[in-house]
Amino acid sequence: MNVATETCALCPRLCRHTCPVAVGTGLESTTPTAIMALLVLPQQQPELSRGAVDLCTQCGACEDYCGLDQPVRDLLSEARATLHPPLAPWAPPIIHGHSQTVAVICGTTDWTADLSAMTEQNVATLRTTDHLGEAHRARSDAAAATMEQLELLFAGRTAIVECHTCREALEAASVSVEMLDALLPRRPSRPTWRTCRCAASAGVRTLQKCCGARGPLSTTHPSLADEMALSLRKRLDGQAVYTPDARCAAHMQSAGANVFGPVDLLPPHPQTEE
Repeated sequence: MNVATETCALCPRLCRHTCPVAVGTGLESTTPTAIMALLVLPQQQPELSRGAVDLCTQCGACEDYCGLDQPVRDLLSEARATLHPPLAPWAPPIIHGHSQTVAVICGTTDWTADLSAMTEQNVATLRTTDHLGEAHRARSDAAAATMEQLELLFAGRTAIVECHTCREALEAASVSVEMLDALLPRRPSRPTWRTCRCAASAGVRTLQKCCGARGPLSTTHPSLADEMALSLRKRLDGQAVYTPDARCAAHMQSAGANVFGPVDLLPPHPQTEE
Protein backbone atom coordinates (compact mmCIF):
# COMPACT_ATOMS: atom_id res chain seq x y z
CA MET A 1 0.00 0.00 0.00
CA ASN A 2 1.14 3.53 -0.78
CA VAL A 3 3.04 5.06 2.15
CA ALA A 4 1.16 8.32 1.65
CA THR A 5 -2.15 6.50 2.05
CA GLU A 6 -0.95 4.94 5.31
CA THR A 7 0.14 8.39 6.53
CA CYS A 8 -3.38 9.74 5.97
CA ALA A 9 -4.96 6.66 7.55
CA LEU A 10 -2.93 7.15 10.74
CA CYS A 11 -3.61 10.89 11.00
CA PRO A 12 -5.90 11.89 13.90
CA ARG A 13 -8.39 13.53 11.51
CA LEU A 14 -6.68 16.89 11.65
CA CYS A 15 -8.23 18.03 8.34
CA ARG A 16 -11.79 16.97 9.22
CA HIS A 17 -12.98 20.54 9.69
CA THR A 18 -11.80 21.49 6.18
CA CYS A 19 -13.59 18.66 4.35
CA PRO A 20 -16.94 19.96 3.03
CA VAL A 21 -18.35 16.44 2.75
CA ALA A 22 -17.59 15.68 6.41
CA VAL A 23 -18.89 19.08 7.53
CA GLY A 24 -21.98 19.04 5.31
CA THR A 25 -23.06 15.47 6.11
CA GLY A 26 -21.83 15.25 9.70
CA LEU A 27 -20.53 11.74 9.00
CA GLU A 28 -17.14 10.72 10.40
CA SER A 29 -16.96 8.05 7.69
CA THR A 30 -16.58 10.78 5.05
CA THR A 31 -13.44 12.36 6.52
CA PRO A 32 -10.25 11.96 4.46
CA THR A 33 -8.71 9.99 7.34
CA ALA A 34 -11.59 7.50 7.45
CA ILE A 35 -11.52 7.08 3.68
CA MET A 36 -7.80 6.40 3.64
CA ALA A 37 -8.14 3.95 6.52
CA LEU A 38 -10.48 1.85 4.37
CA LEU A 39 -7.97 1.92 1.52
CA VAL A 40 -5.10 0.52 3.54
CA LEU A 41 -6.55 -3.00 3.55
CA PRO A 42 -9.25 -2.95 0.85
CA GLN A 43 -9.32 -6.75 0.51
CA GLN A 44 -10.90 -7.00 3.96
CA GLN A 45 -13.82 -4.69 3.15
CA PRO A 46 -13.89 -4.36 -0.66
CA GLU A 47 -17.43 -2.95 -0.92
CA LEU A 48 -16.76 -0.27 1.68
CA SER A 49 -13.47 0.62 0.05
CA ARG A 50 -15.06 0.98 -3.40
CA GLY A 51 -17.72 3.28 -1.99
CA ALA A 52 -15.28 5.29 0.10
CA VAL A 53 -13.08 6.46 -2.77
CA ASP A 54 -16.01 8.43 -4.20
CA LEU A 55 -16.89 10.30 -0.98
CA CYS A 56 -15.19 13.37 -2.37
CA THR A 57 -15.89 16.49 -4.42
CA GLN A 58 -12.19 16.93 -5.30
CA CYS A 59 -12.16 20.40 -3.77
CA GLY A 60 -8.63 19.98 -2.43
CA ALA A 61 -9.34 21.60 0.94
CA CYS A 62 -7.67 18.75 2.81
CA GLU A 63 -4.53 19.13 0.69
CA ASP A 64 -4.44 22.88 1.29
CA TYR A 65 -4.59 22.35 5.05
CA CYS A 66 -2.28 19.33 5.30
CA GLY A 67 1.09 20.07 6.90
CA LEU A 68 2.62 17.05 5.17
CA ASP A 69 1.57 17.97 1.62
CA GLN A 70 -0.41 14.78 1.16
CA PRO A 71 -1.65 14.34 -2.47
CA VAL A 72 -5.11 13.17 -1.43
CA ARG A 73 -6.80 13.72 -4.78
CA ASP A 74 -4.11 11.79 -6.65
CA LEU A 75 -4.29 8.96 -4.12
CA LEU A 76 -8.05 8.67 -4.58
CA SER A 77 -7.70 8.87 -8.36
CA GLU A 78 -5.29 5.94 -8.29
CA ALA A 79 -7.53 4.01 -5.90
CA ARG A 80 -10.56 4.40 -8.19
CA ALA A 81 -8.58 2.93 -11.06
CA THR A 82 -7.67 -0.05 -8.88
CA LEU A 83 -10.94 -0.70 -7.07
CA HIS A 84 -13.52 0.09 -9.78
CA PRO A 85 -13.96 -1.81 -13.07
CA PRO A 86 -12.40 -0.17 -16.15
CA LEU A 87 -14.48 2.52 -17.81
CA ALA A 88 -15.42 2.41 -21.46
CA PRO A 89 -13.45 5.02 -23.44
CA TRP A 90 -14.91 8.49 -23.12
CA ALA A 91 -17.07 9.56 -26.07
CA PRO A 92 -16.66 13.33 -26.56
CA PRO A 93 -19.76 15.40 -27.40
CA ILE A 94 -20.18 17.20 -30.71
CA ILE A 95 -19.65 20.92 -31.29
CA HIS A 96 -22.48 22.38 -33.36
CA GLY A 97 -21.46 25.41 -35.39
CA HIS A 98 -18.21 26.73 -36.83
CA SER A 99 -17.56 29.75 -34.65
CA GLN A 100 -14.25 30.02 -32.84
CA THR A 101 -16.23 30.64 -29.64
CA VAL A 102 -18.03 27.64 -28.14
CA ALA A 103 -20.69 27.81 -25.41
CA VAL A 104 -20.32 24.71 -23.23
CA ILE A 105 -23.79 23.88 -21.90
CA CYS A 106 -23.66 21.55 -18.91
CA GLY A 107 -26.96 22.49 -17.24
CA THR A 108 -30.58 22.38 -18.35
CA THR A 109 -30.71 25.86 -19.92
CA ASP A 110 -29.26 26.55 -23.36
CA TRP A 111 -27.89 30.10 -23.08
CA THR A 112 -26.11 30.13 -26.47
CA ALA A 113 -28.52 32.62 -28.08
CA ASP A 114 -28.35 34.94 -25.06
CA LEU A 115 -24.54 34.86 -25.14
CA SER A 116 -24.51 35.47 -28.88
CA ALA A 117 -26.80 38.50 -28.52
CA MET A 118 -24.81 39.86 -25.59
CA THR A 119 -21.44 39.55 -27.36
CA GLU A 120 -22.82 40.37 -30.83
CA GLN A 121 -21.04 37.43 -32.40
CA ASN A 122 -21.88 33.94 -33.57
CA VAL A 123 -21.37 31.26 -30.95
CA ALA A 124 -21.10 27.51 -31.50
CA THR A 125 -22.67 25.10 -28.99
CA LEU A 126 -21.49 22.01 -27.16
CA ARG A 127 -23.82 20.13 -24.81
CA THR A 128 -22.23 17.89 -22.19
CA THR A 129 -24.18 15.60 -19.90
CA ASP A 130 -21.14 14.48 -17.90
CA HIS A 131 -19.24 17.76 -17.39
CA LEU A 132 -16.70 16.88 -20.09
CA GLY A 133 -15.87 13.42 -18.84
CA GLU A 134 -15.75 14.18 -15.13
CA ALA A 135 -15.87 10.51 -14.09
CA HIS A 136 -13.02 9.65 -16.47
CA ARG A 137 -10.91 12.56 -15.30
CA ALA A 138 -11.29 11.41 -11.68
CA ARG A 139 -9.39 8.18 -12.45
CA SER A 140 -5.68 7.84 -13.07
CA ASP A 141 -6.24 5.19 -15.76
CA ALA A 142 -8.57 7.34 -17.88
CA ALA A 143 -7.69 10.99 -17.24
CA ALA A 144 -4.84 11.39 -19.75
CA ALA A 145 -6.79 9.96 -22.69
CA THR A 146 -9.78 12.17 -21.86
CA MET A 147 -7.58 15.27 -21.79
CA GLU A 148 -6.15 14.40 -25.20
CA GLN A 149 -9.64 14.03 -26.66
CA LEU A 150 -10.70 17.39 -25.23
CA GLU A 151 -7.68 19.12 -26.74
CA LEU A 152 -8.43 17.60 -30.15
CA LEU A 153 -12.15 18.41 -29.86
CA PHE A 154 -11.62 22.15 -29.40
CA ALA A 155 -8.62 22.43 -31.72
CA GLY A 156 -7.76 26.05 -30.95
CA ARG A 157 -11.29 27.28 -30.22
CA THR A 158 -12.20 29.30 -27.13
CA ALA A 159 -14.73 27.81 -24.72
CA ILE A 160 -17.21 29.77 -22.58
CA VAL A 161 -18.27 27.64 -19.62
CA GLU A 162 -20.86 28.02 -16.87
CA CYS A 163 -19.22 25.84 -14.20
CA HIS A 164 -15.78 25.35 -12.72
CA THR A 165 -15.80 21.61 -13.37
CA CYS A 166 -15.80 22.20 -17.13
CA ARG A 167 -13.35 25.08 -16.80
CA GLU A 168 -10.81 22.93 -15.00
CA ALA A 169 -11.18 20.15 -17.54
CA LEU A 170 -10.50 22.50 -20.45
CA GLU A 171 -7.63 24.28 -18.72
CA ALA A 172 -6.01 20.90 -18.04
CA ALA A 173 -6.38 20.12 -21.75
CA SER A 174 -4.70 23.44 -22.69
CA VAL A 175 -7.91 24.85 -24.17
CA SER A 176 -8.54 28.60 -24.01
CA VAL A 177 -11.49 29.05 -21.66
CA GLU A 178 -13.51 31.84 -20.02
CA MET A 179 -16.19 31.71 -17.34
CA LEU A 180 -19.63 32.96 -18.32
CA ASP A 181 -19.63 34.89 -15.05
CA ALA A 182 -16.74 37.06 -16.27
CA LEU A 183 -18.74 38.15 -19.35
CA LEU A 184 -21.86 39.34 -17.56
CA PRO A 185 -22.63 43.01 -18.36
CA ARG A 186 -23.64 43.72 -14.77
CA ARG A 187 -22.27 42.43 -11.52
CA PRO A 188 -24.71 40.93 -9.02
CA SER A 189 -25.69 43.26 -6.20
CA ARG A 190 -26.24 40.42 -3.74
CA PRO A 191 -23.38 38.89 -1.73
CA THR A 192 -21.21 36.31 -3.48
CA TRP A 193 -20.79 32.91 -1.89
CA ARG A 194 -17.16 31.82 -1.96
CA THR A 195 -17.26 28.19 -3.06
CA CYS A 196 -14.32 25.82 -3.09
CA ARG A 197 -13.79 26.47 -6.80
CA CYS A 198 -14.51 30.19 -7.10
CA ALA A 199 -11.87 32.88 -6.87
CA ALA A 200 -11.73 34.61 -3.51
CA SER A 201 -13.98 37.65 -3.32
CA ALA A 202 -15.95 39.59 -0.78
CA GLY A 203 -19.09 37.80 0.19
CA VAL A 204 -20.66 35.18 2.39
CA ARG A 205 -18.53 33.15 4.77
CA THR A 206 -19.67 29.69 5.80
CA LEU A 207 -17.85 26.85 7.49
CA GLN A 208 -18.95 24.60 4.64
CA LYS A 209 -17.07 25.54 1.46
CA CYS A 210 -18.73 23.23 -1.07
CA CYS A 211 -22.36 22.48 -1.87
CA GLY A 212 -21.72 18.89 -2.97
CA ALA A 213 -22.58 19.37 -6.63
CA ARG A 214 -19.27 18.07 -7.96
CA GLY A 215 -18.40 14.47 -8.72
CA PRO A 216 -17.67 11.83 -7.95
CA LEU A 217 -19.83 12.38 -4.87
CA SER A 218 -22.86 13.79 -6.71
CA THR A 219 -23.02 10.87 -9.16
CA THR A 220 -22.12 7.97 -6.85
CA HIS A 221 -23.63 9.21 -3.57
CA PRO A 222 -26.39 11.63 -4.65
CA SER A 223 -28.21 11.45 -1.31
CA LEU A 224 -25.10 12.69 0.51
CA ALA A 225 -24.67 15.46 -2.07
CA ASP A 226 -28.27 16.49 -1.37
CA GLU A 227 -27.56 16.48 2.38
CA MET A 228 -24.68 18.89 1.79
CA ALA A 229 -26.91 21.27 -0.16
CA LEU A 230 -29.55 21.16 2.58
CA SER A 231 -26.91 21.81 5.22
CA LEU A 232 -25.66 24.83 3.31
CA ARG A 233 -29.19 26.15 2.84
CA LYS A 234 -29.60 26.11 6.63
CA ARG A 235 -26.26 27.88 7.10
CA LEU A 236 -27.31 30.63 4.67
CA ASP A 237 -30.53 31.04 6.66
CA GLY A 238 -32.58 32.46 3.78
CA GLN A 239 -29.94 34.96 2.66
CA ALA A 240 -29.96 35.64 -1.09
CA VAL A 241 -26.51 34.98 -2.54
CA TYR A 242 -24.80 34.72 -5.90
CA THR A 243 -22.34 32.03 -6.98
CA PRO A 244 -20.25 32.23 -10.19
CA ASP A 245 -20.70 28.47 -10.71
CA ALA A 246 -23.98 27.55 -12.42
CA ARG A 247 -23.68 23.90 -11.42
CA CYS A 248 -23.39 24.92 -7.80
CA ALA A 249 -26.31 27.35 -8.12
CA ALA A 250 -28.61 24.70 -9.61
CA HIS A 251 -27.72 22.19 -6.89
CA MET A 252 -28.38 24.67 -4.11
CA GLN A 253 -31.61 25.85 -5.75
CA SER A 254 -32.81 22.22 -5.76
CA ALA A 255 -32.40 22.26 -1.97
CA GLY A 256 -34.51 25.40 -1.68
CA ALA A 257 -31.65 27.85 -1.13
CA ASN A 258 -32.06 31.45 -2.33
CA VAL A 259 -29.13 31.29 -4.74
CA PHE A 260 -28.54 32.72 -8.22
CA GLY A 261 -25.93 31.77 -10.81
CA PRO A 262 -24.52 33.37 -13.97
CA VAL A 263 -27.14 31.85 -16.27
CA ASP A 264 -29.87 33.51 -14.17
CA LEU A 265 -28.30 36.93 -14.78
CA LEU A 266 -27.83 36.69 -18.54
CA PRO A 267 -29.81 39.39 -20.38
CA PRO A 268 -32.42 37.64 -22.57
CA HIS A 269 -31.90 38.01 -26.29
CA PRO A 270 -34.65 39.79 -28.28
CA GLN A 271 -37.30 37.45 -29.63
CA THR A 272 -37.90 37.53 -33.37
CA GLU A 273 -41.52 38.35 -34.29
CA GLU A 274 -43.17 35.87 -36.61
